[in-house]
Amino acid sequence: MSSRKSQTMIPTVRSDDAPRKSQTGLPSVRSSAVTPTVRAEDSPQRLGELPGEAATLADRGEAEALKQLLAARAQEITGATGAVLATLEQGELVGRVATGSLARTVGEKLGLELNPGGVASKARLVWRCDDTEADARVEREACRKLGARALVVASVACGERLLAVLVVVSARAGAFGEAEERGLALVARGGGTLLAHAEAAKASAEREAELKTLRALVRRREAELDGVLYSVEGSAYVLSEDSPLRANRAALELLGGEGSPAVPAGRGALLERLQPRAPETQEPVSPEEEPLARALSGTATTRELLVRHAKAGGDVLARIAAVPVRVDGAVVGAVVVQSDVGAERKEQFLTLVERSSECIGITSLSGQPMYLNPAGRELLGFESPEAFRGASVMDTYLAEDRELARTAFKAVRERGSWEGELRLRHRRTGEAIPVRHHLFTLAHRETGRPVALGAVTRDLREQKRAEAVRERLMDIVGNELRAPLSAITMAASTLLRRGTLAETDTKAAARISQGAERMGRTLGQVLDFTRTYLGAGLVLLRSRVDLDMVTQDVVAAVELEHPDRLVRYVKRGDARGIWDRERLVELLGTLLGYSLRTGPVERPVDVRLLAEGMEVVLEVRREGEPIPPEMLSEMFNPFFYPQSQLVGGDEATREHLGLGLFITREITRAHGGHMEVRSTAEEGTLFQVYLPRGPVGVR
Repeated sequence: MSSRKSQTMIPTVRSDDAPRKSQTGLPSVRSSAVTPTVRAEDSPQRLGELPGEAATLADRGEAEALKQLLAARAQEITGATGAVLATLEQGELVGRVATGSLARTVGEKLGLELNPGGVASKARLVWRCDDTEADARVEREACRKLGARALVVASVACGERLLAVLVVVSARAGAFGEAEERGLALVARGGGTLLAHAEAAKASAEREAELKTLRALVRRREAELDGVLYSVEGSAYVLSEDSPLRANRAALELLGGEGSPAVPAGRGALLERLQPRAPETQEPVSPEEEPLARALSGTATTRELLVRHAKAGGDVLARIAAVPVRVDGAVVGAVVVQSDVGAERKEQFLTLVERSSECIGITSLSGQPMYLNPAGRELLGFESPEAFRGASVMDTYLAEDRELARTAFKAVRERGSWEGELRLRHRRTGEAIPVRHHLFTLAHRETGRPVALGAVTRDLREQKRAEAVRERLMDIVGNELRAPLSAITMAASTLLRRGTLAETDTKAAARISQGAERMGRTLGQVLDFTRTYLGAGLVLLRSRVDLDMVTQDVVAAVELEHPDRLVRYVKRGDARGIWDRERLVELLGTLLGYSLRTGPVERPVDVRLLAEGMEVVLEVRREGEPIPPEMLSEMFNPFFYPQSQLVGGDEATREHLGLGLFITREITRAHGGHMEVRSTAEEGTLFQVYLPRGPVGVR
């Protein structure tokens, strides 16, 4: 037998080398020392048959198990020492499934050329090498590594598509003949069809599993969407260009459907059902302005519109928010949420009224009680809303004020509103309750016609008590404290004038006199504070005043009090006007005293009077460290108690802060002017008082 065989040469078949049957009825795999033989009854077609298990594996898409079966069958029918099913990867055969002596080649390059000599198509290739040591078509070194002295190669294909390559080897030259070659070809041919079927079945199973996963994901997302929709208080639905996808219960009621099939299909039918109109004009909304249409065109829109409520059978004012739904950048639908603005505002208003501390009530136009909030029921002593509705409105007023109440009700019917003070009566105790009463008509939103009367009432009892306390305080400060203080001042002055006291007694009397004067100023400030902060404001005694003369007098008095300090005074223009002279003396004295006490001792304090036009400007400036900005904003706060030496750290300076500066500002305001202060390191601290000359300018 020649050492080289062509692809059509058939080896000699020896009858004593017939393959033995395994227990399964298939030829058993021969060892490398045994040469397979083919008996007469074992035709190549029968040898190439695959067991029924192969078709089952293919149907189930178990491609890897099928490959294992093909490799085992190839080794079995050829009596090879090993078999490998390899794939062509980047021009190289790489073992993927192997049996016998080739089991170690899984994942390795085989080093074999798929089609030596190029005599056949790769998809229909079967070739045999009887002796790899003598056959120039193969790489001897690669065959030696495989332990292949003889080998057969068959392509596993489906049509023209190459799927894999079956290779069987034997360590003995001439181990394979034509029968083995044809048997391997039949295994490869049947295996190609089954392998393609298995791969298709596997891909189909994977796609089906993916579809199943996607369907489950879709169901989950739909359930989540339904949960989101049903959690929205207003109407919510998801709409595509063709039909609504999802709608919550409120949306179904709005659109008139008890279930999804009843919801109108398509944007046109939906808008026809809703009839959206502008609330201002009652006119239909154009497609360019309609939120749903804008969302389907890609623009998110929120707008308040009148829409038809199918279940309620009327119009509702709805806030419509429509947002486009995009998939891969393309608009595929819209999410719409509609909230009943009227109901929402009504609920908010009712909550506001119910929680208000003011007494709020409603009666009919004829005066029949309709509603009273909790604060009102507590004020008047009604246990429940029903108790109020069963009462007479006039019985809620004190008997002495009922005629005034009737006049008020008549006025509100004629003019639309009335406001004033009167007294109510507590239902159980009979207590007289002073109140501020505001009556007004309630009109129909669409027609504007009065439909009821409303009342907002404020309890004035605390205010009246505070006013009484204030009046008593002012009486105490103005009379009961000033009288003994005046006596102390007169006694101290008398002792000082006699000049008969010892030196120590004279000093003590002087301190008493100074303390009494300071207390007098403090009492005056307390009275002024009470009048301005808690009352109707300062009372001015206006007269013709020359502010220049006032300023000179104050500067002279301050220089006597502070002989070691310099006050520079500059005046420009005619400074006459109609003012309260004593109040201006107090104002300038406070500003000068503060500036002298907080400025450097060695530096002067500047006073300027600029009288031009209808306004006079009085300026007081001191040099030195600036006042911190956070303290500057509190300078005129009557409750300000400074800690910084820059704004007054000693008791004498504190007298000019808090109440003192607050009263200077109030004096300015009472004259119709205003006051400013600024403080910088370069300029120092500057007070500017702007005073109008009075009702009529004086020249």
